[in-house]
Amino acid sequence: MAQLQPHLPWITLVGVLLLFALLRVSRKALRLRIDEIGYYWLRERGPLLWFWFNAPGVILHELSHAIMLLLFYPFGFRITSITLFRVKPMPMRKVKGRVVRSRGRQSLQLGEVQYVRPQGRIMSYVGDGFSGVAPLLGGIAMFAFLYWAATGYQLWDFPFNAQWDLQWRRPDWPWWTLLITPYLILTVTSELWPSRQDWYGARWLLFGVSMALILIVGIIYLQFNHIVNYPLLLQLATSIAAHVDFALLVLIGLDLLFLLLAELILYVARR
Repeated sequence: MAQLQPHLPWITLVGVLLLFALLRVSRKALRLRIDEIGYYWLRERGPLLWFWFNAPGVILHELSHAIMLLLFYPFGFRITSITLFRVKPMPMRKVKGRVVRSRGRQSLQLGEVQYVRPQGRIMSYVGDGFSGVAPLLGGIAMFAFLYWAATGYQLWDFPFNAQWDLQWRRPDWPWWTLLITPYLILTVTSELWPSRQDWYGARWLLFGVSMALILIVGIIYLQFNHIVNYPLLLQLATSIAAHVDFALLVLIGLDLLFLLLAELILYVARR
């Protein structure tokens, strides 16, 4: 540990990428097993089991879009229709006179929020951007709430006592909250990532924010390089990364739990 101590900040920062990649692997493995369970139970409709399983997350995904659009109501945004959950084939899109089908393993549409807004205004692009990333914000907020409901701790609190013993739940916290919160955390985090269409709608906002951050960092580097406290910045970045690492570890742990449960169900189904 003494030898690793100087490198811990960088290990913590890189750990965010490694744990995120591991989470994607574990979540894909879980989906494969749920698809196989669906085949045993529903035959040709088996692949739909994964989407029905994640219905609460899909509903939160669409509600996040809708709530963000309501916040931009003063700027002329109007919701025309909301479909919280309905598994149906993805509609074909026309691009430059050609009919384009949505690519992917399952070309299905799970929900939809349609809206209208003024054309050519800056706030219209800002609203499009925030609406596009709203599921990510709403999913993270719900994950934090569900983690508190399950354990009594805030997600940014490391559950260790003075002797570094793991305290995964407050001693006086009701146990029945664990009956449903692990499943809700799984489904919420499975559907918090914006779709390709969501990212496309948010492209101008993301581009503007990226350019602004690059400009700010450049100004700080050129004008205030002699007064910037780099160790303090590294400590701040490491602290944020450590909390992200912990959240990812919680999700990976839940994935392993549900993977074990899925394997047990498959063992019974195969027999």
